[in-house]
Amino acid sequence: MERRIIERDGELAELTAAVRLATTGQGCVVLVSGEAGIGKSRLVEAACAWMPAAGRTLVGHCDDLLTARTLGPFRDLACKVSSGLAAVLETGTDRDRLLTALLSELRTSHRPTLLAIEDIHWADEATLDVLRYLVRRIELLPVVLMLTYRDDELSIGRSLQHFLGVTAGSDVCRRLPLSRLTPGGVRELTANSPLDAAEVFAVTVGNPFFVSEVLASGSATGVPSTVVDSVWDRLRRLSREVQSAIQQLAVVPTVIDRWLLDEIVAGGISALADAEEAGLLEVTPRRVSFRHELTRRAIADSIPAARRVELNQNVLTSLIGHDGTDIARIVHHALAAGDHRAIVRFAPVAALDAASGGAHREAIAHYQAALLYADEFPQIERAQLLEEYAIESYTIGASDEAIAAQEAAIGLRRSLGDHLAVGEGLRWLSRMQWWGGDRLAAEKAADEAIEVLEPQGPSRSLARAFSNQAQLDVLAYNPTKAMPVAERAVAMARLTEDSATLAHALTNLGASRWQLGMPDSMQILEEGLQVALDVGATEDACRIYVNIAWNLLDQFRAADAERFIAAGLDLAERAEQFGWLDMLHVLRAVTETARGMWSEAARSAEQTVGAQTLFRCPALITLGRIKARTGHPDASEHLASALELSHRIGEQLWIGHAAAAAAEEAWLRGDAAAVVDIAAAPYAEARQRGIRTGWPWPELGYWLAKAGHEVAKPETDSPFDWLTDGRWREAADYWGAAGYRYEYALALTESADPADLLEALDVLYSIDAAPLARVIRRLLREHGATSIPRGRGNASRENPAGLTSRQLEVLGLLSRGLSDAEIAEHLVVSVRTASNHVAAVLAKLGVHSRSDAVERARGWLDS
Repeated sequence: MERRIIERDGELAELTAAVRLATTGQGCVVLVSGEAGIGKSRLVEAACAWMPAAGRTLVGHCDDLLTARTLGPFRDLACKVSSGLAAVLETGTDRDRLLTALLSELRTSHRPTLLAIEDIHWADEATLDVLRYLVRRIELLPVVLMLTYRDDELSIGRSLQHFLGVTAGSDVCRRLPLSRLTPGGVRELTANSPLDAAEVFAVTVGNPFFVSEVLASGSATGVPSTVVDSVWDRLRRLSREVQSAIQQLAVVPTVIDRWLLDEIVAGGISALADAEEAGLLEVTPRRVSFRHELTRRAIADSIPAARRVELNQNVLTSLIGHDGTDIARIVHHALAAGDHRAIVRFAPVAALDAASGGAHREAIAHYQAALLYADEFPQIERAQLLEEYAIESYTIGASDEAIAAQEAAIGLRRSLGDHLAVGEGLRWLSRMQWWGGDRLAAEKAADEAIEVLEPQGPSRSLARAFSNQAQLDVLAYNPTKAMPVAERAVAMARLTEDSATLAHALTNLGASRWQLGMPDSMQILEEGLQVALDVGATEDACRIYVNIAWNLLDQFRAADAERFIAAGLDLAERAEQFGWLDMLHVLRAVTETARGMWSEAARSAEQTVGAQTLFRCPALITLGRIKARTGHPDASEHLASALELSHRIGEQLWIGHAAAAAAEEAWLRGDAAAVVDIAAAPYAEARQRGIRTGWPWPELGYWLAKAGHEVAKPETDSPFDWLTDGRWREAADYWGAAGYRYEYALALTESADPADLLEALDVLYSIDAAPLARVIRRLLREHGATSIPRGRGNASRENPAGLTSRQLEVLGLLSRGLSDAEIAEHLVVSVRTASNHVAAVLAKLGVHSRSDAVERARGWLDS
């Protein structure tokens, strides 16, 4: 039966335009989404057929394996790409080599490439990692990256949801959601069929796959109510031998290579002619596949369980006996066959393979499969499996699973009398417990780790244990205790020549000295970062990026912090360090908040609100502060949750920041009593413990002073202490120079000069900060002002072109005479993206030059 594509002219036109643009060297991402059977694969086929003669097409598939093949869709491309990339794909899962080779392949091609990856809802983590890498660089490649996925399958993983959210929000993404066929489309498909089009539409509701199945069944009157019945109606027309062959193939959720077909199907490829004619299979000399995944599932799901076990065992036996078989496929069929010997033999190998390729969730699934039969492993191997499983779980932020597995591993190590392994395990357990938000348990495990390891003498494990203890002290804002412990860790790491531990310990030493205000702290942190990057200690490097950025933000140096945040985000995404990725998104939200980019900041913070406890807290703080400053009714609820969470974690860092944000919200509401209730206790605790440095403590003092509560004499160089001390002009100048627009306006509220208050009102109107604007209007009335602007209703302060926050920022940079390259550096984006932003500003303003744009907006341009 001829396969025609109906009612997809618009989508094909979009793809044609994307390919045409790719020929100029400007690539894009195309997200094709829709329900099962909607025609995503058919659109890929049509797009490949429409490629110009000078172009090429590469198509890879993600398979519905119990645990996905690491880099499966890219391995599918090995026979279609250059020998250099093919060699990397065939020899292993070294991601850095793969990324370099893939980028070289796509960049050096003299023709446009359509790279289609199908069914990314089944993608492994390593594949998503490669796709993230390509998406960030796609606009400079002659490539259309076409990704298909089921939009009803997104519950399978937060990683995919995050990937789609980031990708869809980029400037180089086109979205093609596929809709069902209309009655007219179904009429066109049934034009040469005796079936009634209206009846076919009623049965299928316009799903193209269902339509094709109904047409193939030859009956719409009394047509089977499900596609399963329709598929089996066609299957029953075939001989018993062919039915048996089809069932055998149906348990294989991948394309079936010819060698495997010949081994598991009696008669080989010639036995499938009738099934091909019936439209169930697509057959080539090299491989066989089902016409549609739903067809395969319909058959496989209807096979009796005992028969499915037998069929999977047949496949498993053939795969084990064939050199070069993907280990993930072996484990899939071993699990489906219930072959515990094969699971014990191959699942740990598959787990290591997945972990080395960065597919951490797939590694976890393989470890879980192996641990189903934990008793069949010797104790030492079982302990090692549990430790590896715990570390993989920790890596993706699954704290509960990590802690349980690590505790079990420590128990086994104790029974074996392996004190070094017990100490190392306790150090890991401490880290996992802290990551899970249980500080008290983390401190207990950290102390015990040192107790166990110290009698054994200097070692890498003891150096790491000291560094872990120093880190906990830094997080507790106890730098005088942290610094000597960190120094011991640094010295021991150098003695044992352990560069990864040295990077970790230098971070804690630098952070403790930063808290004490010592001038060499940044130099120490940057040394630790370089050590971590040099030895490939990606988690430590991500942590250092966070530490440096956080410390800079503590000094209201958002512009300086952005460089480290951008580099950290890039590394965390590539290395799949999802916990640190969450924290870096929070830090990006803080920098966006500093600029008054509320919507962008909220999007960054919301990516982390659903994350693990530790990073959900700062995300809620940031989101709550944004809502408070823009007058959102949910602000109090968000900040109350953040406060509760900060006390549950029990670290002064989060308690201080949560209390400061909540105190600000209460003051904006005019509730001085609530300010005192929120801020007094954490402020007093910080004073008692000698905590002076850091953003939240001077801010808490400022809000308490505003509420009429007695506070200590300011003694730091924080702008909030300057405000408390009446030095509002110094604070305003500092924040103005640093680009903190809201804080700049806040400082001006302390002035008695109406001109300063009007200037603050100007800034607040430009960033839609209504609550503080109301406070200033009240102050102006108290100063006797009679004509007070009321926001965007006043023409001289209006944004008449409706520019977004980012476009307003670009306009401000244009007014400073910056080039596209300089704007790109400031915004931390590519030059092409910066040029697109500039073009959008000119278009909205209806002008043709930069100077005209600045002149056009001179009356209301942000200060």
